[in-house]
Amino acid sequence: MNNQVPPIPPSAVAPPPKTSGLAITSLVLGIVGITCIFPVFGAILAISFGVLALNKINKSGGRITGQGQAIAGIVLGGVGLVMVPIMLAMLLPALNNAREHARRAQCMSNLKGIGLGLAMYAEEHDGAIPRRFEDLNKYITSDRIYVCPSARDSTVPSYEIVLGGKKWNSPESIDSIVLTEPLADHRVGRNSLYGDGRVEFKSER
Repeated sequence: MNNQVPPIPPSAVAPPPKTSGLAITSLVLGIVGITCIFPVFGAILAISFGVLALNKINKSGGRITGQGQAIAGIVLGGVGLVMVPIMLAMLLPALNNAREHARRAQCMSNLKGIGLGLAMYAEEHDGAIPRRFEDLNKYITSDRIYVCPSARDSTVPSYEIVLGGKKWNSPESIDSIVLTEPLADHRVGRNSLYGDGRVEFKSER
């Protein structure tokens, strides 16, 4: 009597379970979401792929694995979403400060340009400093130079002539403010042009 067990046909052997590609994708996106500069897109995709992966794993009857990766991707995606407002709260003040520094630099450039016009006017008018900006039309062709980038009202000049009628580059004016901003717009401070041509920012905090 032959007691040999007949071989099992290859078609009857259950294939080993495979790891869900969606779960792996969710995990990778979750890691990307918490490490990139703007995590919101990676975080949302990580959560979406993680949920899809869990649904397929639960319906696969054990043929698909990767539940741990899917859950990790969902958790990391949630962490990435929580980080968004925190990162914005950190970045916005820095961006605003950088923008204001750029505006302050442009304002200083405006004052230096007006200072050149003042010097040319004084050279042709016995050293006198003009009393009005209209007197500089011959030397300054653009009215935009009179408006500070941080000004609240761009329809009027942002600067005022302090020593109108005095002598340019004289002992009286060389260390004095010739041109300044009447309103402190640069984070509670203002730029001023001195009689020797230098421009300085003075904080009034």
